[in-house]
Amino acid sequence: MKKDQKIKIIAIVLACVLLDIVLHIVTTSYSTMPENANFSLIASILGTEITASLWALFAFSGVAFVYWKIRNEIPGKGVKKGLRYGTAIALLWMFAMLEGVSLFGNPIVKEFVVGLSDAIPVFVLSILLSKLKTEKVESDHPLSFIFRQKIRAVSIFTGIFLTGRYIAYLSGVIQSGNQTRPLQTFIWTLLMGISIGAAFVLLDSNRNGRSLKYRAVKFGFLIFGLNWAVFLVFMPLLFSGYISDVFLRIIIDTTLVMIASYLTLIPRSEFLRKKVSKISILQGYLYK
Repeated sequence: MKKDQKIKIIAIVLACVLLDIVLHIVTTSYSTMPENANFSLIASILGTEITASLWALFAFSGVAFVYWKIRNEIPGKGVKKGLRYGTAIALLWMFAMLEGVSLFGNPIVKEFVVGLSDAIPVFVLSILLSKLKTEKVESDHPLSFIFRQKIRAVSIFTGIFLTGRYIAYLSGVIQSGNQTRPLQTFIWTLLMGISIGAAFVLLDSNRNGRSLKYRAVKFGFLIFGLNWAVFLVFMPLLFSGYISDVFLRIIIDTTLVMIASYLTLIPRSEFLRKKVSKISILQGYLYK
């Protein structure tokens, strides 16, 4: 990567972090910050505003890193890549924020507004990054999910996430609002699974050069996992007593997503092989 390109990426990240801070200041009245919060050592020393700003810098840097790593594998060209990536990550972060409704009983309107304050900057970040010229030639993947495959993919992710999360809820491995707010917990878990499936449909390419296991691990632990981790780390960074719970959430959720990715890719790979085979046969017939 050239020096001027690095400078542009850093400038984009800083600009979007600033936008994130401004949006949170504007929406202060919607803040869900508890009155008698048990702040972490870092937040106690630096203050909540500086700690939150450091989180934003860390999180947006993580989002930018993942985009730059996978940019050539995202379907589409130019800004279309940014639209897909930005939409996927904005959805993940938005629904992740809404878990506060079932966990802490926070009003859904407040959680939505606060979540939107993070979702908008991360979407803008993705668009701006996609406008940068790259040395590597972009690939455009013409084959994409048909409607039936989209429904199947989202259903698999939803089912796996729902099942895995409820095992964690009922066993007490992670904190949940299942006992106090069972309906809200079910709705959030269901919607979160749907949003992860939608993110997979948006970002998965038709490139078959890699094994299914590699692609599943890449989506589960890099594309989803890193973006999920940098968002969730906000809680232990700002508040005390959340380190182990957040760590377990990251491990459990990324593992569930990896499994769902693999199960989704198996039939799709077979479908693509059949389609490519039919195209090859047709081309052979036409050129006889």
